[in-house]
Order: sequence, then C-alpha cells, then structure tokens
Amino acid sequence: MTAASGKTEFGMGQLASIQVLRALAAIMVTVAHASEEAKYFYGFTPWIETDPFGKGVDLFFIISGFIIYYSSVKLFDLPRPHVQFIKNRLIRVVPIYYIFTTLMIMVIIFAPGGVKEAKFDVYQFISSYLFFPYERYDGRISPILSLGWTLNYEMFFYAMFSLCLMVSRAHVALCTIILLFVLSVLGALGVGAEFAAIRFWTNSIILEFAMGILIALAYARWGKAFALSTGLAVAVALVGLLALYYLNMPHKPFALPRFVSAGIPSAITVAALVLLLPATVERRLPRFMVALGDSSYSLYLSHRFVQRPIQILLTKSGIFGPGTVGGVYVVMAVIAAIGVGHLVYLLIERPLLHWMRSMSRGRVGRPLGERS
Repeated sequence: MTAASGKTEFGMGQLASIQVLRALAAIMVTVAHASEEAKYFYGFTPWIETDPFGKGVDLFFIISGFIIYYSSVKLFDLPRPHVQFIKNRLIRVVPIYYIFTTLMIMVIIFAPGGVKEAKFDVYQFISSYLFFPYERYDGRISPILSLGWTLNYEMFFYAMFSLCLMVSRAHVALCTIILLFVLSVLGALGVGAEFAAIRFWTNSIILEFAMGILIALAYARWGKAFALSTGLAVAVALVGLLALYYLNMPHKPFALPRFVSAGIPSAITVAALVLLLPATVERRLPRFMVALGDSSYSLYLSHRFVQRPIQILLTKSGIFGPGTVGGVYVVMAVIAAIGVGHLVYLLIERPLLHWMRSMSRGRVGRPLGERS
C-alpha cells in the first residue's frame, strides 16, 4: 500500500471495511428476523420499524459482487481460471450450507412442530441441495432452509461469472455486468415468466451483483485516491444506510424496484467505506467487527436455529409478562445468535474450510484467490 494513494495491490489481502460491512449486513438480518418472530408470537411492536433491516441481504449482494471480482483477479493467469474459481466457491459456500440444510430437513421430519411454514417436500429437499429455484406450496420460490434463497442467487451469479471468465478473463467484469443486465431486462419483459426458475434468475435484484463489480473496478483503478476525511466517509455511508431504511419501510414512500430501493443505497454504503474511508482508518477498524465479518456466513445460516428454541423456552417459561416478553426475546435472540454464529464459525466452518482446502491442494493445487 502506498502512502500517496492508499491503494493496496488489487486482490491481495482482506479489506477490513468489507468485513465490517459483512458483519453489519448479517446483524441487520438477524435483528429483522428476531423482530419478525416477536411480532408473530408475542404481538410485539418494536421501538423502531425493523422490517427494513431485512434488506441487509441486498448489502450482502453488493459485497458479494465486489468480493468475487476482487478475489478472482489472481486467478486470471491460471490455465483454466473458471474451473479454479468454481472450485473455490463450492468449497467456500457448499459444505456448511449443506449442514444447515440437512439440519432443517431433520427438524421437519422429526420435530415438525418446531417450524412455522416449511413442509415435507422431497422435491424441495432435492432442489435445495442443487441450488435450483423451487416454487413451494404457497407460491414462494425458496429452498427448504428459507434463508437459502440468497444462496440460490449467489450460485447463479457464480455460474455467470465463471462463464464470462471462461470466455474472456480480460473482460470478465464487463461480460458479467452485461449478462446480468440482459437477464434483468428479459425478466422485466416477462420472458419465461411461466417457469419459476427463470422468474427467479431474471429478477432485477441480480443487478446488485453488477453494482458490486463496478465498485471493485473503481477500487482496482483508483484504490483510496479519492479518500475523504473519516467523518465525511462515514457520513456518506450513513446516508446510504438511512436511504436503505427509509425506502424500505412497510408503507413504502415510493414504488421502486428492489435493486433501486435497496441496491443503490447499499452500493452507496459499500462504496463510501471501500473507496472514501482513509487507508489509515481502515487499518484501525474495530477488530471485533472484523471478526464478526469473518463469521457472518455462519451467523446468517445458523441464527434461525438459535432464535426458535429461545422463543419456545421463553413462551413455556412464562417468566415475562405480555408487555415485556417480545422485547426481551428480541434482545436475547440477537445476542445469542451472534454468539452461536461465531462459535459455529470457530468450531465448524473454519476447520471445515481448512480441511476442504487441504484436500483440494492435495488433488488440484491450492485454491487461489480465496479470501471471503
């Protein structure tokens, strides 16, 4: 990193700002789901509206677009970079997702009373493991672990990026952006709308990955050359977060497509911290938030399994009255989920990744470009 530009050699090393944003996105989703449970079971009215926090997944998509391009540049000199890219992503995403998908299926089979909406459906089980969009009984396109709808989009994005990487590694970013744009246009025109998978894959939310790639391209070109003061960079990020919150209230002020109401504010937030935050400040970001960013995937996949038992225990205990139990539940569910998520990362996800990468090194060479 040079003192003049604050630019790190592109694609090398972990960006603390990205890890902090990953932590923020995961915590937002965790809060939204805890509040949703409290409303459903306790008639809880939150102190502030929490529905917009669910748009943390859009923040994730922007981050993913950035990370995929940022971490894949080092693959470009390999003979078949698209193959190594897919291997890296499968190792990163699939094992722990399969664990929690299998756990969800076990709950449905052996403790069906522990779930609200999911039902026994063999075809949904199979499609979940294949990351194939499946329309369930109520019309919702979702895997059996409902959180996995975002992973279905992620895997589709990886497939598009890998295809472009195979076609032209020098123009992979442009190719992917154009491909995502064309698909979203086809979706807007209703092409193939009778098929659930096509409706899913052509939803304009996929443009959020393109926004992340654009931020990565800007970082590759300029690094921190346009860094502002810390206060101004944080102010721009807060503007993005406030817009994300306001535009996604239950009674929306404007009828906007999701990639506009949630994607653009999320992109502003990511760009503010990645491009505008001074490099010296980036290196001093809170380590605990960086650590929570490391465990954000485990938190995302595991938090429902933590929140539901707490709800059952609180309800059966009867310790708290109707006026307080909802608030107590939200606080307990969020804190417990963050703690358990980090333990899952330390005890399961990280060792499993280490083992999978060791196995891959033994057969196909070390997986490159993997920092997310």
